[in-house]
Amino acid sequence: MSIPIVFMHYGDSEYLQYSLLQAKKSNKDSDIILIGDDSNNKYSFVKHANINDSQSGQDFAKIYQHMSFNDYSYELFCIQRWFMLRDFMAKHQISRCYHQDSDVMLYEDISMENVANSDFAFCGGISGGIAFINNFEALDGFCKFITAFYTVEPLTEELKKIYQMVIKHVPDAGISDMIFINLYCNTRQHPEKIFDLSIIENNAVFDLNVNLTNEYEQWHGRKKIYFTTKGVLCKNLLLNTFIKFKALHFQGEAKMFMKYFVQKTPEECIIPITFDYSSCQWQEVHNL
Repeated sequence: MSIPIVFMHYGDSEYLQYSLLQAKKSNKDSDIILIGDDSNNKYSFVKHANINDSQSGQDFAKIYQHMSFNDYSYELFCIQRWFMLRDFMAKHQISRCYHQDSDVMLYEDISMENVANSDFAFCGGISGGIAFINNFEALDGFCKFITAFYTVEPLTEELKKIYQMVIKHVPDAGISDMIFINLYCNTRQHPEKIFDLSIIENNAVFDLNVNLTNEYEQWHGRKKIYFTTKGVLCKNLLLNTFIKFKALHFQGEAKMFMKYFVQKTPEECIIPITFDYSSCQWQEVHNL
């Protein structure tokens, strides 16, 4: 059974179209929903909703305290989006959805994912860039969890201490929705109800960040990606095997490469190809 795929985005960034198009290509039966503004209400295959319709999103802005070296409006929106998503799901009586950032390229039919028994599915328990929301009440609880840190004095003080701890280790960071996801996952009474999409299962995984190579083969500082008839692959050097990537997260400057990844369809690549980040070209691979 198909579930809606929800995006949230201000403006009409060039890369937005590639993420929307790829989601539709890999999930033909799913509604692609963009909660955005007038500037991006232009895609014929997308259902559009006004991003300013969320009352609780506006209410959260009134209590938000900025504790980050990132831009105020950027960090506010990253947290605000969970309230916006809650309002949208409530208004349209949606009990379950998949949400991804607009710098993610989705290559998997998400209706095939076995995560329905979990309230949430996040990448690594820290990133909301790729997420399944399988329980509206749990999302409502998550929003209340965040609100408490800005309205309940002991928790507000705790948040300030967390902020000092964060910037001690990462000076240019701060309080973001990733902090709240991590706190929520670690304090949840039933941690088994939160699924980690970054754990390899059946030789497949969702990408946390294409810039993080860790144990993977890399090319010019990013994961070396192959398109094959078996899907989107990257070699795990520790396991000495190729892992299928269900989605790729082009975080930060990597967004510039997204347009090249929508031009090709992996299943059509009878001869495997790999992407060269230096020349922005696909190259055939004959010894994969």
